[in-house]
Amino acid sequence: MADGMQEAAGTATGLDALAAMGGRYYDLLADRTTLLLQLQGFAACGDEDVRRAVRGRMGRMWDVVATTGLEPVTIKSFLAFGMLLDSGAAVDVAALDEPWAAGIRTRIEPGLFRHITTATNR
Repeated sequence: MADGMQEAAGTATGLDALAAMGGRYYDLLADRTTLLLQLQGFAACGDEDVRRAVRGRMGRMWDVVATTGLEPVTIKSFLAFGMLLDSGAAVDVAALDEPWAAGIRTRIEPGLFRHITTATNR
């Protein structure tokens, strides 16, 4: 996932890079097998070897998103939204006609991160 996001951003930086990464991540959620494997990795972190491997992947994801040059709180918010999308995809919110499910499926637009970035710089 991290490699795909890095590829999508190319040479872009800032919110343009974040938007490209977000678009790629949203598309990657369609690969249910990879998604569930990722979540299983988190669930298996009681094992030290698995925890070490998952930490490495988590660090790699952070490092890729950090290439945007954005503030850490923006990176954290972006990754947190990604985890919500993961959870929603895992429970197949796309199959539900419920307001909360629609809210989870809502695609995050770069303007939201502009707001987060502005709010954290106050």
